[in-house]
Amino acid sequence: MYAAEDLKRRQEIQSSLKSIVETSDGWLGRIRKREFRVRLASSFITFVLVFLAVAVIDLGSIVGQYGLQYFSSFIQEHPARIAAFGLTALAGGLISGVVTYFLLKRNHEARLKELSFLVTQMKRKISEEDQQEKSSTGEVSEGITENALFLADKILTLLPGLVRRRNQDSLLFGFVAFILTAIIGQNPAVAILVGVIVWIYFRYETRKSYDQEISRIEEQKRIFEQRKKDFIETL
Repeated sequence: MYAAEDLKRRQEIQSSLKSIVETSDGWLGRIRKREFRVRLASSFITFVLVFLAVAVIDLGSIVGQYGLQYFSSFIQEHPARIAAFGLTALAGGLISGVVTYFLLKRNHEARLKELSFLVTQMKRKISEEDQQEKSSTGEVSEGITENALFLADKILTLLPGLVRRRNQDSLLFGFVAFILTAIIGQNPAVAILVGVIVWIYFRYETRKSYDQEISRIEEQKRIFEQRKKDFIETL
């Protein structure tokens, strides 16, 4: 009877471990996709801002040198110089955008490094346990199981902080929508409206997803803690 109960508890804790790994692995993929979009949006905004800043500085130097009344004639008489200013602004924007992308990528990868390592280790431990279950003895090594419990605890501690609300991301996407609409439609009022709609949409989706997943993680954590307590009592 006791052997049957021990086996049942062992199977329950293994089920919890697998569920935690699946949830964590799924969130790793979603976080990486979200942060890729954030990098693209940040790089685009940096490109636009730097391009405009360099262009304003270049054009301001022309106005300062020749005066505003001669600005139109200067543009018509010196198209090559204006083109050079445009290329300078474009190059500055592109370089700044690329640098922003890779700096954010390094920061994002560093932030996910520990969780990614823990999930990989958990997958390996679970695979080892599954292989041992198929062996002739049908027993699971206590050392491996204890290590798996430790890894699961660390994952459940780390994951909620990574799945936190990211309201600034929705604001970032709204700003990108505003810029693109302003460039394409050349209508500031429509661009503002589109930007606000995109911001509200992503803000709603982010909060909805956060609330659902945090509830799921907390429930998994509660079940895991109870099953871990029951399992440890059998050791």
